[in-house]
Amino acid sequence: MNGRDPLESAEHPIPEQTLRRIPLYHQILAEMQARSEAYVSSRHLAQFFRIDDTQVRKDVSLIGYKGKPKAGYSILGLKKAIEEFLGINYENTAILIGAGRLGSALSQYPGLAEYGLRLVAIFDNDAARTGTVLGTFTILPMESLQRVVRSFDVGIAILCVPKDAAQSVAGRVVSLGIKAIWNFSPTQLTVPADVIIRHENIALGLAILSHYLKRRKKQDSSASAAGVRENPPQKLIDIFARCQPKREFLVQILEETQKALGYISRESIGHIADFLNISPERVVEAAAFYPLFRTEPPARYRIALCRGETCSRKGSEDLREVIGRELHIADGETTADGKFSLEMVPCRGLCAEAPTVSVNDRIIPVRSAEDFASHLRTLA
Repeated sequence: MNGRDPLESAEHPIPEQTLRRIPLYHQILAEMQARSEAYVSSRHLAQFFRIDDTQVRKDVSLIGYKGKPKAGYSILGLKKAIEEFLGINYENTAILIGAGRLGSALSQYPGLAEYGLRLVAIFDNDAARTGTVLGTFTILPMESLQRVVRSFDVGIAILCVPKDAAQSVAGRVVSLGIKAIWNFSPTQLTVPADVIIRHENIALGLAILSHYLKRRKKQDSSASAAGVRENPPQKLIDIFARCQPKREFLVQILEETQKALGYISRESIGHIADFLNISPERVVEAAAFYPLFRTEPPARYRIALCRGETCSRKGSEDLREVIGRELHIADGETTADGKFSLEMVPCRGLCAEAPTVSVNDRIIPVRSAEDFASHLRTLA
């Protein structure tokens, strides 16, 4: 049987999308704490995920934390509550199998300790590597696996082995009682249902990033091709004037840039990289990491349709069909001419007006599906 990704456990009471957002909340709060900020509102957090602030409050309530009226959430308090919820303030022991380039780099990554992971041993089946020193560890042969697992009560196995060996290694660690596997090998593994498994497909992420950069290179202007970049627009200059040229301000600058310009353009990426003295690729990675940021110009008419239970019951699916019929787009898509886009959004708390639909953040009264179709034709 296939083990479950820890974010996909059907037995977990927390919705999957909330579970995926919670670690990102923690990263955002850590960055804000580094800037000596004390409080954050649900509306501010919602902007990073392009969701309604009501959904943020639901997420935080599931964590078991409450904010202060008019002040918002204590950044330090919410960050600690998330650490408690995720269990990263408790120590988990782990072993790493595969001391190649990826395994070697991962074993030296300080972020593991920050998230409560204590690496106790590194293994490899290559006789040329065993016995050599990697950081503070002596690489052990696979024959020592059973002794170490039982001595340290190991809970997590990190696999950085070749694709062909991954399944057999996974079977071996499971047989020793390990119930969690973090797999960096480029293959899917089959494990018992009571084993939690997390696959990290680095090649897939790189492929997506490469495709994005390729598209951007095709859009180079003649000035960029000549190695000449025009001065930043005044709106960017104003943003830079409010921030220090330090890398920890990157997310804040991206946020303000999108607010001012509507999206993160390629030209903006270049100017931001110059201001912070980092590579454009670093800016691209940050913009791609947070769902909030758009790297394409927003549509002229941005349609947001509520997918909440009340709206669904009162006709939002009919409106969705109208949009598909009239504009030929689905959730998350934009028409070929860039005129219309559709986003299905969480409940906004406007159930009395259900089904709730807005165009450019303005609620549109809907008397019938055909009435809304007529409104779309007028806009078109």
